[in-house]
Amino acid sequence: MATIYEMLRSQKGAEYQKDKIKKYSYLHKKPNIDKPASALAGLSRIHGDATPKVQDRIIDILIEIGARYKLSYRDIAHMLLMCKIESGFNPDAAAGTTSASGLGQFTEAGVEEAAKKHISKKRLDFTLDLSGDYRFDAERGAFGVLLSYMICKEKAKAHFHEKYEKYLYIFHHEGWYFSPTAEHLAKQRVKDVRGIINSKILPFLDPLEKLLSQKTNLSFKLITKDEKPHANQPYIAIIPAVPSTKKAPSAVQGAPTAAAKHVFGKTDGAGLTQPLETAGLSEVVFVVLNQDYKDYLNVSSSNLPETHTVAKNETLSRIAEDNHTTVAALQQLNNISDSNKIHEGQQLVVREAGYLWRRPPMEMVQPHIMNALNINAGALECVIEHKRSHIVLPEGNEAQKSGGTENVVVIKSGTTSAKVAAQKKEKEVPHQTKEASITKDVPKASSGTGGAIRDGLLYPLPIPASDSYKTGPRKFGANREEGRLHGGCDLYAPLGTEVRAMADGVILQCYSFYMKTDAVEVDHGGFIVRYGEVKPRSKKEQEQLVGKEIKRGDTLGNVGQLIRKNGTKFPRTMLHLEIFSTAKDPIKDRLTDTSRPPYQRRKDLIDPAPTIDKCVMK
Repeated sequence: MATIYEMLRSQKGAEYQKDKIKKYSYLHKKPNIDKPASALAGLSRIHGDATPKVQDRIIDILIEIGARYKLSYRDIAHMLLMCKIESGFNPDAAAGTTSASGLGQFTEAGVEEAAKKHISKKRLDFTLDLSGDYRFDAERGAFGVLLSYMICKEKAKAHFHEKYEKYLYIFHHEGWYFSPTAEHLAKQRVKDVRGIINSKILPFLDPLEKLLSQKTNLSFKLITKDEKPHANQPYIAIIPAVPSTKKAPSAVQGAPTAAAKHVFGKTDGAGLTQPLETAGLSEVVFVVLNQDYKDYLNVSSSNLPETHTVAKNETLSRIAEDNHTTVAALQQLNNISDSNKIHEGQQLVVREAGYLWRRPPMEMVQPHIMNALNINAGALECVIEHKRSHIVLPEGNEAQKSGGTENVVVIKSGTTSAKVAAQKKEKEVPHQTKEASITKDVPKASSGTGGAIRDGLLYPLPIPASDSYKTGPRKFGANREEGRLHGGCDLYAPLGTEVRAMADGVILQCYSFYMKTDAVEVDHGGFIVRYGEVKPRSKKEQEQLVGKEIKRGDTLGNVGQLIRKNGTKFPRTMLHLEIFSTAKDPIKDRLTDTSRPPYQRRKDLIDPAPTIDKCVMK
């Protein structure tokens, strides 16, 4: 049987004749593709003109986000076919006679609609920005396809009920506000679209759905920084015990503890775990444990990180506002019949897993880990070295493959094989020295503004910021109290969202920063990033981070909560990001310098926005 990738790959489409290309088309406005080398890109702006490797990776992204938003197998199959028709999985595709462009072929009007909060934020939980070159970003484009599929399905089901699949694509092709009257459906243009549905969508839904749901075995391979096998490393894999439904992928996040299976073991001599059998596109949360995890098994318990303890005279509406949710949602999560009847000291759950996070918040996985190890919650931060949610991709994918062996996810640690051999216990050893002979990337000149410090860094959050970091009080240079200017960019995100390292590096400092939050300073090879307003740590935990070598994507902390002196909380939570263009010692030359107006920062401070613009999500 053919793989899903062989079924979906597209051929290069026909080129537009130059005299037929309109001025508002991106074939005219931006004919050349200009992307960082690491970005997924097409070979041209023609439909389907992308390498098989790029097309397969786009398919993987669509499958993963579909599973993370809990779409059914059939929904994911339908969404994939819609993208194939629109762009042929070429993220840089553009039409010649309209402004349609990107994976979902969004027009300028569609881009404006997608950015409205009642459109994208309502369904994706963040505001989708496809303006400018963002329309050609592969991951943003994939979210655009997902968003359009969600809207089109809603419209089609409302009008056509159980026959919605025969009409769904019309609402994408003709626009989300298409009115399916008998007169409109009789038009030749719409008849042509129905012909596309009958020939290119409906015949493929059943076979694709079957391929997406097939069982598979997945192993993990742990390797050291120098790519040697990381043998005898303890781990826990959390997988669904049984498929929750035959129609949709099974998940761990948000599922009852009893609905998950906990596989505990140690890697073999090749660094491999035992194979894990799951249904197609199931979520597997893989947790790497510290070698000395047993030393922490008796640490006293603490409250769940994302629960909320009701304070005296606190109302449910205020709690909902502070946690970016609604009173009705809190009532449902906590079985509260009367919103006026909550009491001081009551523990409330403030969020459930509506989206399967790539790096799941601790409170979403801790019941499973506690159950597997018989461990108290307070010990988890000491026990866990790495945790990540993985979606099991279909057979034939290239992403989950190692050395020609399929169904293997490779995880690289930040520790060399020599360090592993030298350490009796797998603890992080503070970095003591820096060799002057190490060659580092030469940073770009700084003048407070300018271009990106480096293209293709990892976006520091697993989801896009909910509001633009280039406007309002969030932007670099925004006015602050007493004439000071904002020295960074604020990336709004839910409380507890994991903060990711943008590149490999070394943690220089971790300390109390601002209104009961911490900051982590990281040397990323010639430049320093300050990740601010993260959840606070104890003094001991801060000291333990100093000198730690980190890899791109490692968790540096979680988005914290700003709390004023009077105890009130800021209504929004965020990551505050600052970038400094040199690696000059921040102990001797501190990043914050109140003697240097207007930013009150070291002179090599630069605007982070151009760098964030060039970040990639994965």
